[in-house]
Amino acid sequence: MSRVLVESGPKLLHPWQDEPIDYRCAAMRFSREPGQAAPGIVLPDRIARAAPRRRAEWLAGRRCASEALRLLTGQGACLGMASDRSPLWPDGIVGSISHSGDVAIAIAARAGSCRGIGIGIDIERLMDGQGASEVASEALTLLERRRLGNDPFSVTLAFSAKESLFKALHPLLRRPMSFQLSELVAWDGQGTARLRLVEGLSSEFPAGREIEARFARFGDLLLTRVLILA
Repeated sequence: MSRVLVESGPKLLHPWQDEPIDYRCAAMRFSREPGQAAPGIVLPDRIARAAPRRRAEWLAGRRCASEALRLLTGQGACLGMASDRSPLWPDGIVGSISHSGDVAIAIAARAGSCRGIGIGIDIERLMDGQGASEVASEALTLLERRRLGNDPFSVTLAFSAKESLFKALHPLLRRPMSFQLSELVAWDGQGTARLRLVEGLSSEFPAGREIEARFARFGDLLLTRVLILA
């Protein structure tokens, strides 16, 4: 994906063709320098005061979100920001934003296709051996470390899928979540993985519940998405 996308603006991306919902996904490469905000995108004060790199990430993410909305509904919009810094999607729309390195991505779907605001997306660069070892010690459960070791792809997939799960569950539960609350239990060659909750989060999300994740690889980038269905 990073070899195809250019900095001219967000482009439609369709990683999964067999989805149960109608969604739109947009991605773009961006410069480390933020430059000028796109028309209709206003920087919140806390972002305007942030370091240039953070401003660039925020702007690129919002541009992707606006394009994903336009592709889905015919009308783009600049998303506001909640007190916890999560994006505020329009009524009737669920979505998620992620960025890694010089690539940003956003996904938007109609809320009727999901339960509440149950969608999360994450993009990560595939880790090398040292990075996988460092992340495994912090983000993997003991069982995962025994099963996955420090394999770069497996650790990157587990880390990214958990990030997507956090984003999907946070608007539903509004509670802190750690990497130790879930673990990667399986994945296949068709881009489907399963996460299992290690601890109960609510009556609807008890310990032992398994949640599906999708993943797709684009060169040295790994994209994951978790959807909480109704």
